[in-house]
Amino acid sequence: MSFNEKLQKLRKANGLSQEGLADLLDVTRQSVSKWESGTTYPEMDKLLSMCKIFKCSLDDLTNDDITEIKIEDKKKSSIYTFVDSVLDFINETYHFFQSLTKKELMSCIIVMGITAVVLLLFRILFLDVENFFCSLLDTTHNDLFNLGSHVISFIINCCYWGLFLIIFFYTFRVVYLENDKYKNSVVHKKETVEKERITEKIIVGEVSPRKLSKSMTKSLDTLFRFLEKIVMFFVKLCVCFIILPILFILFFLCAAFFISLFLLFKGVFYISVLMGIPFAILFLLTILEILVYIMTGRKSNEKRLMIAFIVSILGLGSSFGILILDISSISYIDEIPKQEKMDTLVKNYDMKDNLYFLFSHSAEYIVDNTLGDSVKVEVDYYKNYTNIVLPPEVNSSIPYYERSYVFINQHLLSILIDDLSHRKIHNYERLNDVKIRIYATEENVQILKDNYQKEEAEFQKRQEESESDRNYYMGEIERYQNRITELEEEKSTLDFNNQELEQKVSELQTELDEYKRKVDKLQEIITE
Repeated sequence: MSFNEKLQKLRKANGLSQEGLADLLDVTRQSVSKWESGTTYPEMDKLLSMCKIFKCSLDDLTNDDITEIKIEDKKKSSIYTFVDSVLDFINETYHFFQSLTKKELMSCIIVMGITAVVLLLFRILFLDVENFFCSLLDTTHNDLFNLGSHVISFIINCCYWGLFLIIFFYTFRVVYLENDKYKNSVVHKKETVEKERITEKIIVGEVSPRKLSKSMTKSLDTLFRFLEKIVMFFVKLCVCFIILPILFILFFLCAAFFISLFLLFKGVFYISVLMGIPFAILFLLTILEILVYIMTGRKSNEKRLMIAFIVSILGLGSSFGILILDISSISYIDEIPKQEKMDTLVKNYDMKDNLYFLFSHSAEYIVDNTLGDSVKVEVDYYKNYTNIVLPPEVNSSIPYYERSYVFINQHLLSILIDDLSHRKIHNYERLNDVKIRIYATEENVQILKDNYQKEEAEFQKRQEESESDRNYYMGEIERYQNRITELEEEKSTLDFNNQELEQKVSELQTELDEYKRKVDKLQEIITE
């Protein structure tokens, strides 16, 4: 391998551009370009400097018989490379716009504007896909499926805008930044500006070209290292916040996978779930390994990661499509499962003149003249899901019922498993329904209703009085607070006046002491 080939390979392996190597060697970029093309050969001091930069021997660098040089592996994670690439892109873009004429600038704006418009037109396709999947989930009008439609909308929007940014900036780089015409213009502009600065400093006698190049290189290197540390700190902080939710999601996905296997033995078979959960776990593990690689710089098999990422994406896409078909095949029945029957709780109470029921607004009154002076209350409810307790006797004029809910139990789980195995869903919220019937003679029914309405009117009156009292006391509180504020202001004014009076007293006391001193002096004179 010839020297120029070795030089080019070593420079790229160390992540240096021709301009960067030229700055380190204190030469021009054209000199490095001539060395790599084989037109010229560097001097001995430059060769020795290269050996220090590339960490190789002079024999390895200049001997044509040596075809391969062992390059020391730099422990530098891909995130540093990514940050450097972003900074280089910003730097190149800045110099690119500086080198453009007004005509070229207008042309660039028009071309990139047309590109953005074309990419925005593809938004229509993504909206059609989003509406299609959301319409499949909205057929059941269930909160769970509505949440799923929102998640789908978010994922599709993220995919679209991510592709938009990638394609837009890639187009800008290919059409302009990597175009030889504009690239040469940018390099020429940078060299011209640098030469003008150096010439100006040399003319005024500030610094020599060699000293200026070294000092500028050192300052820029320090600045970029400082910026890199700041960026890396925030990047790693963001990565930590991303890793924690991924770990929680992995935990729940593993639990969901074992639950799906349990349901499989119970006859609930949804291939989309059995496929989707492993692929989701594989996807998250791939993302997690990438994030750990970013954090620590630990080497990973990029080929394996790429294969795992592509396989997980394809598997998730297939599982999602099958899931849509599974959901569309599930029928929603706005009824209670047929195997559920209501239990009835019956309680008799003695009739009183002031008797009424707090639950009269939700109860059905039925006339039964055979009851005489007693009142019968019947409550229909689902015993497995609602617990109803009626007072044993009327200790006061207001009997009521206590109600507690059972949200999930073994009985409901068996019903859910059975429904899912038959691809149907019932309205399980209605399992908490309660029906109340009050039996009494026609006269007693009217008395109960009148008592309830009278109590409601009194309760409303008490509420209004309470609200009136509340408003009165709130007004009093506000009035006292205003008075407190006024008194505090008066106190502040009096304190200020008091300070002025104390100052005057002090001045008068000083004058009094002065007069006493003069009187004493006069008395001494008179005595003499």
